[in-house]
Amino acid sequence: MVLAYVLIVAEAGLEKDIVNSLSDTVGVQETDVIYGEYDVIAKITVSDISKLGDFIMEKIRPIKGVKRTSTLIAVE
Repeated sequence: MVLAYVLIVAEAGLEKDIVNSLSDTVGVQETDVIYGEYDVIAKITVSDISKLGDFIMEKIRPIKGVKRTSTLIAVE
């Protein structure tokens, strides 16, 4: 299992909509609106590293309001 944190830059005012969309997504463990350079953080798990890119490209980036992502892979 691979654990990663996805930092999301959102369009102004759409942060909570992104969090709500992500909370219904299989593989998303937690989401929060945050302050700073990024607007939303999502804790995700995928079965292996080869599925991480597809998860981000297919499940996160298409969400309305997502402008940019940055992914941090956790070391266990």
